Amino acid sequence: MQRGLFDAELDIDYERDPYESVRAAGHRLATEFVIGDREAFDLVLGYGSEDAARRALVQRWWRGEVQPRAAA
Repeated sequence: MQRGLFDAELDIDYERDPYESVRAAGHRLATEFVIGDREAFDLVLGYGSEDAARRALVQRWWRGEVQPRAAA
């Protein structure tokens, strides 16, 4: 018998955050640039990787749209 399209097993207990690694990458970017965690999360999700989001933020820095955080 053919398996249905929506017969996948779901984690209905929500014990594991499927975006945990994306949130961590976003948080690292938010500590490098003056942006919020949510914006950084959206950038990582939108660009597909932390490195691609970082390159986009560097481009925005060159255009004067974002600032890097001061090194402590």
